Amino acid sequence: MEQAHSQSERQVYSLFDITESITRMFRKHYAMPFWIRAEISKLNLYPHSGHCYPDLVDRQQGKVRAQVRGIIWRDDLFEITRKFESVTRESFREGINIMFLAYVRFSSEYGLSLQIIDIEPLFTLGELAREKLLTIERLKKEGLFNQNKLLEMPLLPSRLAVISAETSKGYSDLRVTLENNVSGYRFHLTMFHALLQGDGAVESIRRQLLAIQAQKHLFDAVLIIRGGGDETGMSCYDNYALASLVAGFPIPVITGIGHSTNETVAEMVAAINKITPTAVAHYLIGRFDEFSHRIGNAAAMLEVSARLILQTASDRFAKASEDFVDAAFELIKNEQQHTDMLGREIRDNVNATVFNHRIALSRYETGISTGPARILMQSDSKIAELHRLVQVHKNHFIKQQIDQLNHTEGKVKLLDPVNVLKRGFSITRLNGKALNGNAKPAAGDELETETLSGKIFSTVFNKELS
Repeated sequence: MEQAHSQSERQVYSLFDITESITRMFRKHYAMPFWIRAEISKLNLYPHSGHCYPDLVDRQQGKVRAQVRGIIWRDDLFEITRKFESVTRESFREGINIMFLAYVRFSSEYGLSLQIIDIEPLFTLGELAREKLLTIERLKKEGLFNQNKLLEMPLLPSRLAVISAETSKGYSDLRVTLENNVSGYRFHLTMFHALLQGDGAVESIRRQLLAIQAQKHLFDAVLIIRGGGDETGMSCYDNYALASLVAGFPIPVITGIGHSTNETVAEMVAAINKITPTAVAHYLIGRFDEFSHRIGNAAAMLEVSARLILQTASDRFAKASEDFVDAAFELIKNEQQHTDMLGREIRDNVNATVFNHRIALSRYETGISTGPARILMQSDSKIAELHRLVQVHKNHFIKQQIDQLNHTEGKVKLLDPVNVLKRGFSITRLNGKALNGNAKPAAGDELETETLSGKIFSTVFNKELS
């Protein structure tokens, strides 16, 4: 009986009574709106009604220390979204920190909530800028910031992995510009579809980068391009997870995400950054133009060198011919002078002999009369023989010079790369560089062999080391 009496004396309230009491207390003490900072963990947008019920959290060191449901009615949501996107150039989405003006509401049916009526987008803009600076500082501290920039761009980047949307105007502009280049350069594009802005862009682009990394040997560079859209939702390119993957990517990354605002971190760490996809295409075509110009200069230099060698050899031959003719004439002149001197000596000796041996001369008149004629005949024969020898030596020397000139011209022609290929030789390249004695291709490497008729692409299955 005492226990029953005790229970009848208790004052018991219904749940509605308690919640109504709390409601009256909130109306009394929270009649005016408050400026509040929080993170949108989930947006909970209902397109049919146009209302939004975001989940708002307050984190400290990654842990949630407060969580409240928000309410944004349709008309307020429209104005808040317009104002937020016009200032921040970002979509009103989950995962961002906001400063908002809200009424603190409590009802018996729905409990505690914050009715958001206005927002301060400059606060979010500052938070995004702070996160961008933190990303840059972290990448520099980890030594990643300039890592992709230090990679050597292939001489002729033609095998390109393109991260874009298949329906993107930027991708269309890139493809049309590359395919219609006036020089007829050929580019091989492999499309990797991804979201390029807003929610999901970070993971979508990262997923495609990792897919490309798994087959990096197939590509010379990666292009991340977008265009034809607005500039909303670009903060995804300041995300550390995406920027660090771009910075540490094993092959050069070229960005052309088509916006005119401040550079994003992903653009800063990429090997090459261009404003638009069309500018990226012109950069790639420019690489080929530069190489073509170098080849043209080399061909011109080779032609000039060949002409110089031939002209020098021709001049040397002409000079040698002149020297040989001069030497021959000088030799003939000397022999003629020697013959004349011999004739004078003979005549002097004959006269002395005749004078000293007048009596003996009479007995040998016949012999003496024929002797000078015989000596002169022998001298004439000797002169004729010397003249013949000079002619033979001259012809032999001229033939040697012609053979040497032809040999020089043959060596020059052998140096012509086209003649090298015509003889059946070929040039094999690994990663764009010609193989030499130090090159060690591994199984799975892609080789490019250039012959006179074209290029052959092959894959190394095994190798034998000598």
